[in-house]
Amino acid sequence: MKNILIAARTETACKAYADMLDNNVFRVTEMTAAGAVRFLDMNAYSAALISLPLADENGVTLIEELHERFYVPLGVLVKPDLPETQLKRLSAANAYILKKPVSRSNFILAADLLTSFSDNNADMKEKIKALERKNSEIKLMSRAKLLLMQIKGMSEDDAHSHILHRAMNKQMSIDAVCREIIKELQG
Repeated sequence: MKNILIAARTETACKAYADMLDNNVFRVTEMTAAGAVRFLDMNAYSAALISLPLADENGVTLIEELHERFYVPLGVLVKPDLPETQLKRLSAANAYILKKPVSRSNFILAADLLTSFSDNNADMKEKIKALERKNSEIKLMSRAKLLLMQIKGMSEDDAHSHILHRAMNKQMSIDAVCREIIKELQG
């Protein structure tokens, strides 16, 4: 089952949009206020479909904030006369824009499309986390080697070998050895 957020100005509008979706496929959370949406952990959702404006603001800033903080695919339902400046802001936030009124088939298609992006995003998030871990390891190794070179007068190759041998002899991870060396040498 796919968790999806539907936000609109009124509870009636939220319910109308939610009723378009198959409740055997989608588990829907409904919200009417941008302030409430900001408190949600959007990582719990496969996608969000937000009809602008919301009860407490026009919602464009909310979409930008969600784009910055989360990887959740965003669909935005807008009035056909939305100013071009706001449309550009929504596009810059990678929002999938649907002009109102939206048909049931287009709404379902958007929900399916956005939730399929979510599956791809989950894979990308894992790859990003793995790259971030690797980057952290490289920085840690570089810092430990630099300290060994500066304080112990080792060459870069000797510092690298020293770290690897110490990790093997102590049966510790290279990260743990690098942290240990940094702590020892920085006092």
